[in-house]
Amino acid sequence: MIPKAQATSASRISVAMCTFNGARYLGEQLESIALQSELPSELIVCDDQSTDDTLSILKRFQASAPFAVKLILNRQRLGSTRNFDQAIGLARGDFIALCDQDDRWAPTKLKRLLDAMTADPFLGGAFSDANLIDGDGRPIGMRLFARHKFTAAKQRSFIGCPTATLLKHDIVTGATLMFRASIRRYCSPIPATWVHDGWLAWMIALHSRLTLIPEPLTDYRIHSGQQLGVNDTPSAQAMRTRPETRRQFYSRVARQFEDLLHRVLTEGWNEHDVLIGKIREKIAFLRTQSNLSPSLGLRTIQMVGQLPGYAHYARGLGSMCADFRLGRELS
Repeated sequence: MIPKAQATSASRISVAMCTFNGARYLGEQLESIALQSELPSELIVCDDQSTDDTLSILKRFQASAPFAVKLILNRQRLGSTRNFDQAIGLARGDFIALCDQDDRWAPTKLKRLLDAMTADPFLGGAFSDANLIDGDGRPIGMRLFARHKFTAAKQRSFIGCPTATLLKHDIVTGATLMFRASIRRYCSPIPATWVHDGWLAWMIALHSRLTLIPEPLTDYRIHSGQQLGVNDTPSAQAMRTRPETRRQFYSRVARQFEDLLHRVLTEGWNEHDVLIGKIREKIAFLRTQSNLSPSLGLRTIQMVGQLPGYAHYARGLGSMCADFRLGRELS
């Protein structure tokens, strides 16, 4: 039974949720939002033409929720990224928290993120760690940061310079993120090459400050039906419908950073800015990697020449080992 508490006007939090055939876990997620110690002022739900019981679950919750629930039914299927772009645009709060349909939130999640945001007026966004759970809601004994090998040392490095980490790989999972609505004007439209969380992380880092909370504030569910997952980066999961080769991976990410470069230059960034130079170097690295030779000998020579790129624009030794073992997929 959901308590009939009321959201405080001081919370100013919009929760932006996208749904698609999420009936199995949706009720549990909605209840965890209703049980927050800091209630949101509104929940925006954009449904992408669900065909299961998702809509009936949402409408029942809408009738009893202790805050406003706005339900948008898409006339045509948008896909996860465009749907989140829509939900974010409809939010009226000062702070926007993203929400997946199949997770569970710790009761203090919104308060913990809000406290971090309000303590620093220059902070544009904050994200947290998460506990990983299976399809039945049982802990699998690992946290999200650990799965991404995002160690304490790497977390400290991220806080000092988020873009240096983002140039290497995605690290921000949207389901753990809260950001200021004022950042929104830089974010939309999200390029088709990107997934919403990766793009939002870059926009926050470029136009404000982005920090992390090492506490697990979300139970992040891993199951066979999820649209995005943690076995790869969120962007990688969403951008493909079948396993991609390393060449395809590098080409896809190169297109992402080309779109990022285009956006920042369109905004008027100086062509000679240090970060612009690093984005160009990242693109050049990715383009070179997308043309690695199928010959082990030639590929090894190419990789040795790219050692600085592996250090600054990839996952270091892990990426090198993956490229070294390419084998037949480059043939």
